[in-house]
Amino acid sequence: MEQLVMQLVHRACSEQVVASHALANGMQLLAYPLEAGALVGLGFERDLAHRIPPETLIRKRSSHLARFGAWLPTLFADGSCYVVRRISHFSLEPGASALSADDLMAAQELLS
Repeated sequence: MEQLVMQLVHRACSEQVVASHALANGMQLLAYPLEAGALVGLGFERDLAHRIPPETLIRKRSSHLARFGAWLPTLFADGSCYVVRRISHFSLEPGASALSADDLMAAQELLS
């Protein structure tokens, strides 16, 4: 999934678009370009957002800030629910990674 994140970040930044990818578990991975860096998000679109009530997400995050603190819960106007994280320093070189496997595992754990 680390490679997929980099592909999405690269596309988002180079084309100035929101890039997303549906994962097999029903989650969506997205990258949003910023002036300096990007936002990476993992979560559920509106139809599946009920899988994690916002109150549960916030409670879980606040009870384990050391593990989940970098991921910010986000509800979009369309009802989708994501955890997002800003990445400001990353390389587009082959094999480079913006987020570690552990970072991405923490996001998935937070949403489960």
